[in-house]
Amino acid sequence: MKKRIVAVILLTFLSVSVFGLLSPAVTRTNAEQTWERVDFISGIVTTTELNIRKGPSTKHMIVGTLKKNQWVNVLAEIDGWYVIFDTGTGIVGCVSGKYLSPPNKVNTPGNITPSTPSAPKPTAAPQPTTAPQAGLSQDEQKLLNLINQERAKAGLSALKADAALMDVARLKAKDMVQNNYFSHQSPTYGSPFDMMRQFGISFKTAGENIAGNSTEEGATKAWMNSEGHRKNILNGNFNYTGIGIYQSPKYGKILVQMFIGR
Repeated sequence: MKKRIVAVILLTFLSVSVFGLLSPAVTRTNAEQTWERVDFISGIVTTTELNIRKGPSTKHMIVGTLKKNQWVNVLAEIDGWYVIFDTGTGIVGCVSGKYLSPPNKVNTPGNITPSTPSAPKPTAAPQPTTAPQAGLSQDEQKLLNLINQERAKAGLSALKADAALMDVARLKAKDMVQNNYFSHQSPTYGSPFDMMRQFGISFKTAGENIAGNSTEEGATKAWMNSEGHRKNILNGNFNYTGIGIYQSPKYGKILVQMFIGR
């Protein structure tokens, strides 16, 4: 869906939904440009240093900089430029699309992220639930069952809980509540991929979904209604998962699900 807006882009209000989706508001000047919605909520910087500008061209003033492998929230695309929100500094601006990639397109050494979901296998047997796995809480097991039900509908194999990744996801959920943020980029641990590597998690491909919701059913429904989150859930390259659920005074619960493929 495309909307017509006028740039220079200056976002004057930013609201974050409990599903990690962002809604921008913009000011107007004199030149028309096309604002396109994007089907992902985060991007990763692929160059050593990336300038954040007030508008979608190098003619606009620099208002900040980003470093390589840094994560930012992505709001929209304008003529090859992304409108981004840097959660670390609070800066909103535009960056060149040449140097910011969605998680499923990044392919740098040591930072490999999700590829396109594998095509469903028509012969795969439905798996409505998974057998209870040792070490999971009741809420964690419920979320794992719900996710695997969605994968079974698509003919995909069930995800298995990885003990080490479970610990990492739990730490991320706790960190989000205690430090009062809602982002893939942690002020404590960095990106999900940085965090996995810090705790010795090996992977060929990886991803993360986060949600703020009062129930596991609500979080799963929200993820399945969001293209980027749904792609993680239905990615046939993933075979292990870690789940962290932490009580939140703001959302009811913060839910973190990390995915890896080995």
